[in-house]
Amino acid sequence: MMNDAEPDDQEHADDIVEVVAYEAPMPPTAKDFLPWHRPRKQYVRHHQWCHEIARMISDTPPAGGVLKYLGLPGVDLLDLRHFHAAVCQDKSVDLRFLGFNSSARPASKANTELNVSLDEVRRLPRVDPLSDVIGDNFARVANQDSIAFRKARELGPYDVINLDLCDGFGAQAPGALDNSYYEAVRSLMALQARTMNPWLLLLTTRADKPNVNDEVLQVLLRKYISNLADCAPFREASRDFFDIETADALNAAADTPTGLLPVFLTGLCKWFVAMALEHQPPTTVELRSVFGYRVDTSAQHEDLISLALKFTPTFVPAGDPMGLANHPVAAPDEGTLATRALKRVAKRIDADKKLAEDGELHQRMIDATAHLLGLARYDVAAYKVWLQTA
Repeated sequence: MMNDAEPDDQEHADDIVEVVAYEAPMPPTAKDFLPWHRPRKQYVRHHQWCHEIARMISDTPPAGGVLKYLGLPGVDLLDLRHFHAAVCQDKSVDLRFLGFNSSARPASKANTELNVSLDEVRRLPRVDPLSDVIGDNFARVANQDSIAFRKARELGPYDVINLDLCDGFGAQAPGALDNSYYEAVRSLMALQARTMNPWLLLLTTRADKPNVNDEVLQVLLRKYISNLADCAPFREASRDFFDIETADALNAAADTPTGLLPVFLTGLCKWFVAMALEHQPPTTVELRSVFGYRVDTSAQHEDLISLALKFTPTFVPAGDPMGLANHPVAAPDEGTLATRALKRVAKRIDADKKLAEDGELHQRMIDATAHLLGLARYDVAAYKVWLQTA
């Protein structure tokens, strides 16, 4: 059962291939274990993702008792299996999902594995049979003529969007026309503007220097500087948590690995805030939690970061250009939202450290991962050996 307590402070596919359900063939005798099979991923999956989804469901039950989810699942659908068990069954809600997996090409091993997994997951009692995974890059959602966009629009808007990226969300140059993460997210945000209920964006991204484009960083720094100049609470929080109070201090911090991380994350959250406030009526954004761990073992800080952002529509009326309706209404304030995001970034949780300090928690995450892998036809005994030797 989910614990509703707060967490600690805190290959592009040209052709789209429908993944169809069919009678599963015999699974392979052995499957390779992958970096995301380590227990720290389960820690994030359960203690951040499931926690935030369950809390939102408790606060605002999904319409019709159906949780609508868009994500980027691996071929084993581990996240979806866990969400079904840990959230949907516990909260008595059904799960209807749309997934994008660009490795699911016809006749490939990945496509076969995905078909088997999809058949298994669709048979779960609280999974809606309309759930689907398509073999495409989610970034094609930015193209309104694409099947990816049509599929996303048909099922949306969503209660949860989970963009679990292996690369850096900020690694692409701004202005790219094809397969742009920024354009895809903007397209999804426009789709989400139709909802009247709160929704979650879970974003996992590399956040080290090689994965942050210089042009993107400069855009984010300029917005950070504007808050330093115009918002006293933001400036004070930046000084207290990051020792950054001026543009010079900000630029100096961004030139160091440990300084770049909080600056980039705060700037990225400000980007989401700015887009959400452009909705009509505006949507507020709350950074609920930040988890991270090291992919590069020599990194000075966590270099893979998971953000959980909650978007809540407001009902602030639009302005009246003719002046007949002129009663003043307070709109959400960007500086206030940015300040709260900065403070949450400063309280990010290091998953590696948490597991290293708590052996019982570490073992629970190993056991939970082993259980999920067993459901996906992995050799559980071999997994535990792999953990000791990898």
